[in-house]
Amino acid sequence: MFRVFVEPKSLVIVVSVVLVVWAISDCVRRRHHPFWIVIIVLFWYLVGPLLYFAWTRNWIGQFTHASEAARARSGGPRVAWDSAGEGTPAALQKRGAQLLRRGRYKEAIEVLEGLLEREGPTTPLEVRYDIALAYKALERYRDARDQLSLVVGQDPKFRTGRAFLDLADCHFQMDDEQQAMNLFQQLLRVIRFPEARYKYGILLDRAGKAAAAAEQMRLLIGELDTAPEFHRHNNRRFARLAKKYLRAHG
Repeated sequence: MFRVFVEPKSLVIVVSVVLVVWAISDCVRRRHHPFWIVIIVLFWYLVGPLLYFAWTRNWIGQFTHASEAARARSGGPRVAWDSAGEGTPAALQKRGAQLLRRGRYKEAIEVLEGLLEREGPTTPLEVRYDIALAYKALERYRDARDQLSLVVGQDPKFRTGRAFLDLADCHFQMDDEQQAMNLFQQLLRVIRFPEARYKYGILLDRAGKAAAAAEQMRLLIGELDTAPEFHRHNNRRFARLAKKYLRAHG
């Protein structure tokens, strides 16, 4: 029988390449900042991929979030929001936001739900918006809708209209097409979000209004053509989808 001997250095290189491919595909799928791809490629020899996973998976802080969530649910005396001490509302809000950014949606929900239960109606809109984003990431659209409705009800321009867009998208994802169409219409009168333009066009198409849908797709492409580079880059997916729609419908 033949034995195959692999040099340790060659094995490390193979592992590094596998980790690089895995990390880049994960970064694209989770829509993390493209800066991470640069880091992964520049420091491809184990360091870049491991740093990416350590940060986005929150390996460093995963051992502390459970205790913080437990304190949030403990029903202890409330502390002022501007207090930065461990276990305070501000600290828990920051913790939940960090978990959300790193794609740890279930942990973020655990922390923020405890905070919502503890603070009740006095919970800041930022907390409600963050937990709504976590719900959406896990396709819990009804829960997200409930929180976003409260946010938009108090401040329709919250996060320069992003909360309004997310609320409309929840109705879109739940196939509540009429309500989604109404919300997209309202939003597009004020802010030209490419995502809102595209999904509004899709809803028009489903309603049998193909010409109006195609007009929305053309508007989307035209608006992005004159937009700043970063805006075109962030919304290139919807530009591709709009062009695909127009090609499919002549």
